[in-house]
Parts: sequence; structure tokens; C-alpha cells
Amino acid sequence: MMRLAAVAIVVVGIVGIVAYDHYDKKTNFLRVDARIAAINEQCYLEKVERGVMTKTTSTSDMVRCEVAEMLKREHPKWQGYDVKHKIEVRVVYVSPVDNATHTSSLQMSAFPNGKALRPGEVFPVLASKSKPDKTRMI
Repeated sequence: MMRLAAVAIVVVGIVGIVAYDHYDKKTNFLRVDARIAAINEQCYLEKVERGVMTKTTSTSDMVRCEVAEMLKREHPKWQGYDVKHKIEVRVVYVSPVDNATHTSSLQMSAFPNGKALRPGEVFPVLASKSKPDKTRMI
């Protein structure tokens, strides 16, 4: 019975967080088209080892993605690791707050829809209705 109560509390908490996030995006942000100014994509290698009661995560330093892929394939130390991406997308957009041009940086672990982005492309973002320099991913 106690486990069921604990699981119910966790589920209610998660639902509450998701609901607030949706409310925040709908109430406090407006979808705008931004232009991609720059993209910085780096990768690292990660391995998660699970024991009975433990979980150990090992990671490499940040490297170019081609290097990470090569190390995973060819270097004995890195075989069994997964390649993880850290992508920073810098965008330029017009804020609905002051109708002025601003820049923002968005972090992601994968490209949207698995399609690489290019500088100069239009990219939709959520711009704050009250803070001119605040954006979020859609």
C-alpha cells in the first residue's frame, strides 16, 4: 500500500510539472521565426554501467563528433560507449516585447527531426512575452 502511495505521488508530481511547462509555454511565450546565426556541435562518449544498487556513468571530454565516432569504432578503451551530442544553436530574432532584434542561445542533444541545421536557416522558437532576451525551444 505504501509503494502504491509513493508511486502515485511521483506520478502526480510528473503530471504537475508537465502541465505547468505546457501552461508556461502557452501563456508566457509566443512563437517567432528566428534566423540561425551559428551552430556549435560537439560530442562526448558516455557509458552507463548498472550494478544491483549502483549506476556508474563514465564520460569523455568534449571532442569533435567525427573524432568521437572514430574513437568508438577503433579505440579499445571507447568501444561500448555511446556518442552523445551537445549542440548550441545561436539564433537572431525579433522580440515581441520591444520589436528589437536580439540573440539567444539554445541547447539541444539532437537536431530536430534528425535533420542538421545550417546557419542562415529560419528556425521557430518561443520568445518571452515579457522578457525581450528570453527564448525556449518549441
